[in-house]
Amino acid sequence: MRYAKLALQDLDAGVRAIHDVGELSRGNLRIAVTPTFTAYLVGPVIDRFYGLHPGIAIDIQEITQDQIEAQLADDRLDAGIAFEPVHTAEIESEPLFRETLSLVVGGRHARATRRKPLSAQDFANERLVLLNKAFATRRYIDEYCAKNQIRPQVAIEVSSISAIVEIVRRGQLATILPDGIAREHTELHPVLLDPPLQARTAVLLQRKDAYRTAASKAFVQVLTELTKNFRR
Repeated sequence: MRYAKLALQDLDAGVRAIHDVGELSRGNLRIAVTPTFTAYLVGPVIDRFYGLHPGIAIDIQEITQDQIEAQLADDRLDAGIAFEPVHTAEIESEPLFRETLSLVVGGRHARATRRKPLSAQDFANERLVLLNKAFATRRYIDEYCAKNQIRPQVAIEVSSISAIVEIVRRGQLATILPDGIAREHTELHPVLLDPPLQARTAVLLQRKDAYRTAASKAFVQVLTELTKNFRR
């Protein structure tokens, strides 16, 4: 079954190669990202890519990192954006930038104007809305809590960053989000934690030895150029 699967993947890659158009006048791009990236990275990247190559049809999925790696291994995606570490042997990763996270509250929250870092114990008293445990970001937050021996008060679990943003900006609940998302929404206010959450590395994921279409190569170039600004 393993060799049959590889043979079918190679056949599918051959079909894509036949139809691939080097000058990018047409083609297809299949990408997936973990939810945090849809709020501050996908928009600028796709806007620039589409401006350069409007003939390329783009399919974007917002799924968990486990699903991204599985679909890449099955050759159902051209590229994914997620985080280190990578868990699937068939997948290779390329570092893009370091992402930092903070406690984030809305303008009506009591801590919206706080300037001093919030201790881990005070953080434990905050009522939170978080991604559910299927997502890497939630596991990252849970690891932080376990390391600091606190039990987070999770009032709401969701599977959408946009839902978290709306709930937090309109109410009294807090969340943990990348600083990049807070910068995109003026109604959100980041609050530093002490100790802080450790920065994590965002990575480009692709299947090892997979056929790279002209569209996927162009996407990687646009993504790499744009994320240079995130490293400064």
